[in-house]
This record gives sequence, structure tokens and C-alpha cells, in this order.
Amino acid sequence: MRFVSRQVRWRWAVVVCGVAVLCSIPAIVAAIPVPGSSITATALRARILASVTVPYEGYVESTADFGLPTLPDLSDVSKLLDGTTEQYAWYRSPAHWRADTLGTAGENDVYQVCRRTFLWYQAGNLLTRVVGAQPVRLPRAADLLPPALAGRLLRLAAPADRLSRLPSLRVAGVDAAGLRLVPASPTTTVGAIEVWADPASGLPVAVKVFARGASQPILVSDFLQFSLRRPALATVIPHPAPGVDQATARLSSLNGILNGGRRHPWPPELGGLRLSATPGDLTGVAFYGTGFARLALLPIPGRTGPQLVQAATSAGAGTITLPGGSAVLVRTPLLTVLLATSDRFGGLTFLLAGPVTAATLENAAGDLLALIERAR
Repeated sequence: MRFVSRQVRWRWAVVVCGVAVLCSIPAIVAAIPVPGSSITATALRARILASVTVPYEGYVESTADFGLPTLPDLSDVSKLLDGTTEQYAWYRSPAHWRADTLGTAGENDVYQVCRRTFLWYQAGNLLTRVVGAQPVRLPRAADLLPPALAGRLLRLAAPADRLSRLPSLRVAGVDAAGLRLVPASPTTTVGAIEVWADPASGLPVAVKVFARGASQPILVSDFLQFSLRRPALATVIPHPAPGVDQATARLSSLNGILNGGRRHPWPPELGGLRLSATPGDLTGVAFYGTGFARLALLPIPGRTGPQLVQAATSAGAGTITLPGGSAVLVRTPLLTVLLATSDRFGGLTFLLAGPVTAATLENAAGDLLALIERAR
């Protein structure tokens, strides 16, 4: 009996030691020094921008703290920009990918199939096919995936912005090379952008965005699980089960919604910022400035303008008096939004927004309302 007891104790000791070793493996791997990369900051940015064709799959966690007020019909955006988002992603190419957002009410999935986008809402048992281009839309969880987020931010960089290397970091098993971008313009609220990417493929695996003067990031997005494996085509194409409701949303009339089909004679300059190119054929929206010192301007049609002003005011937005009109200002560490209402033409309302200072938006709105006042 004593011999058997010793065997049992020995066996359990082996099991306990094995479990301890397995549990310590992640800590051991994390403690191994990350080898540095000799790639330059400029070359790393170029490689990141060229990684749009690199396939991958993985699990991402994004945490944002924009401090935006909760506005009517925008609760999904508020949760996205002020909270934690978890999602799985499968990416074959720019034309075929899928992102599944995990929530308490179920999954919300986005499928990109060539030029068509499919939105799946599990709670509503609804699959929606979006037809038409989407030059302007509300943010989605897939926009926070590190490859998409890093690519979009780095493409905005102006020539004067400063690039530098950061120490390498191990992210989801990848020995990632670090890149830091600091905007040069004093009018932007963006303080710095940090990206870590696989130095071989250029695929970003982690992103941090800092507001100007902040020591902690406003937005963090990184892979917790990651693979460069190419997902199967069947994985990124929706296959609705019997009984799933299906609908179609058409976006071909976006310009008409914004400006009634008219081409606005946008002023060449507002608030010291020059009119810049507008993507696609979206004539109802104007962009001013370059790099991160950039704002968007669009008219709000009909009764929607006063409703937005009332909602913003109820949410705590400050009221500003401007020559020829008034405005309400929503200020956050990273994003500033201003709704300007003219005293002329029945109270036409304009929305100005961007990662710029409140003074920049106020100056632009003042110039706009002054032009309207002179044109009466």
C-alpha cells in the first residue's frame, strides 16, 4: 500500500508540474526579448500602406474613449467610440472580407463581397444587402480593425508630419516593428499615432491614437489572436439560413439627400483652410485642410438641422453666437463637431466636424455665415 501511495503521489506531482509548465508558457514567451527590426520609419509606413492585399484572420479588441455625448439614433456609434468592441475578422482581399462583432444581444456582421456589402443583425434575424457606393457613412466596428485603422490614418499624413521608429513589440505572437507619427499642424487635436506591424508583410497588428497633450491613448486596437492564413472564400460570403429575413438598402441618392441634387458653390477657403479634393462624386460634402488638420462641411437638409441642434444642446453642447447666426459645439479630446445655423434662408444648418481645435471650427463657421450674410 505504501508503494502504491508513492506511485500515486509521484503521478500527481508529474501532472501538477506539467500543468504549471503549460500555464507559464505565455509568460515565458512574453518575457523573451523581442528582436528589433532595422527597417526605417519611411520604409515601414510604405510597407504598411502596401499590405492591403495581405490576407489574415484573427480576434481583435478595441477600446475607445472619445467622450462623445449620446445622441438620438446614434447609440451604436456612441458605444463604438466610447467602450470596448470585440470582433473576429477574416480577410482574403479588399474585395472579400468579413468582420463579426460580438455583443450581449448577439452578433453584428459585415461582409464585403466584391462591390456589395452585407450587414447581418442576429438580434433582428435580418440580412441587409447594401447597393451603391458608400462615400460617406457612419463608423462601423470593422473600421477599428488594426489593418483598416492604421492604413486610413497613415494615408492622411501630411509631408511635414514626423515619422519615427518605436521599439518592437510582441503582439499576438508577432514580433512587430513600431512606427510613430506626430502631426506637425498645431490646429489638429491628434497628438500622435502609434502602429505596430509585421515587418515582413507590413500588416498592422496594433494601433494607438493619442490626443494632443495626452499621456494615455484615446483609442487602442490590437489583435489578441492572429494568423496570416488565407481564409476560405466560403467563410467571407453570407449563407443565410432558411427563415432569415432579407432586405436591400440603396444608397445611390446620397447626393440628393444632402443637397437636393444641386452642386454647391463651396467657398475656396474657410477659417484659413483651403478647399481640398472631395472623394468620388459626392458634391454635397466639402473638405477643407490637409493631413490631420482637416474638416468636413455639409448642409443639413430640412427639419433635420434643428432636430440635431436640439439634441446636441440637450446633451450638453455649448452655444456660440456668431455674426449672422449661431452654433452649438461638441468638444472631445480628439473630435470636434459644430452645428452652425444661419439667420438667413429659414435657418439653414451646416455641420462642421474634424480632428481639429474648436477655434478652427468656429473660425470656419464664422467665415461661412458671413458669406451667406453678404449673399442675401
